[in-house]
Amino acid sequence: MASTGDDEDASTASNAGIEPSDERAGPSGTDLTRADGSGTSDGVVPATVEDASGYGLSLTLVGGVLLALAYYGYIAVTGPQTLGQAIPGPFYLLVFALLFVLELFQSRERGAIAVVRATVLALFYGGLTAFAIEGSVYLWRNPSVALNGYVGVTVLAVSLVVAALAYFLYLSAVESNAAGK
Repeated sequence: MASTGDDEDASTASNAGIEPSDERAGPSGTDLTRADGSGTSDGVVPATVEDASGYGLSLTLVGGVLLALAYYGYIAVTGPQTLGQAIPGPFYLLVFALLFVLELFQSRERGAIAVVRATVLALFYGGLTAFAIEGSVYLWRNPSVALNGYVGVTVLAVSLVVAALAYFLYLSAVESNAAGK
């Protein structure tokens, strides 16, 4: 079937003219109508399963592992060792700087929002990394702390759930902020 392409180009170029009764697909082939039957003329497209793969999922999994190791780092710092005993303090500052730069250039936003997001991410993941390094050294010296009764598996499971919930709450906040604009 030959087509002029006018209908296809107009429907994928902008979804601003989509009426609630229209059943059109977006550029990726996903249906742009909401569950309640209304269109997405406000520019908000619901998240799909494909959105969960990639950067956010990676940060969630890495965050879960870091959180589990940070738990043991907290135990180590409040107990037998001090913060900075595993590696010298300036290396922790280097981790903060690297995380800040990576997030700043990875960000889809520009301006103050990108700087704030990069700062928050660098502080959060940098703090987790610092405690995770201390926890790793503590576990290397005392592996029985995590192996007795398989406590380490429980700590990892709880950490992954907490990281996933934190990411879910973050996505909910971003979605509600976008819907409020």
